[in-house]
Amino acid sequence: MPVKARTARPWYRIVTVTVLCCAGAWAFTATSSAGGTARPPGSASRSVSAPALCGSVAGLDRLVVSRTDAFPMDHFHFAFPEIVTVTDVAAVREVARVLCALPKMPRTGLHCPADWGITYQLAFSARGRTFPVVHADATGCQKVTGLGGARWTARSSQFWKTLGRAVGLAHPGQAVFAGSR
Repeated sequence: MPVKARTARPWYRIVTVTVLCCAGAWAFTATSSAGGTARPPGSASRSVSAPALCGSVAGLDRLVVSRTDAFPMDHFHFAFPEIVTVTDVAAVREVARVLCALPKMPRTGLHCPADWGITYQLAFSARGRTFPVVHADATGCQKVTGLGGARWTARSSQFWKTLGRAVGLAHPGQAVFAGSR
């Protein structure tokens, strides 16, 4: 008896979803690791090295926070705009201080929740001088890159609270940055 299309579809869907997810993850990784320079609008083109950010906290005066969603078809909703500019100097510096204090990411033994591809780019500047963009994953292992080595927010709720206060959220926390369906 020939296999009906109805029984053949489940594996076809699994293969299709797997291929699409892998392609989306590859595209996301390719664009994030290609050195994307999401500069704040109107900022000067001078740039400094990544580790210099932690040594320049006292001079920081601007932060542009932008969100990317690697899988927009998942339809996550957020309580704040996709791009937020922070000009409150104290808030900008506090976010940088908390970022620089994050622990290094463990190299082994991690069991992470699902990674939905929600990432925030943090573009700091000081008197027109820009720094390399810091990338913070709000889902999955909650990895932070762009500070000279991978760091980790999963064990530090302070980062998401501090960033949330800086962008003006009433109830800041990791869950707000991860979005809802």
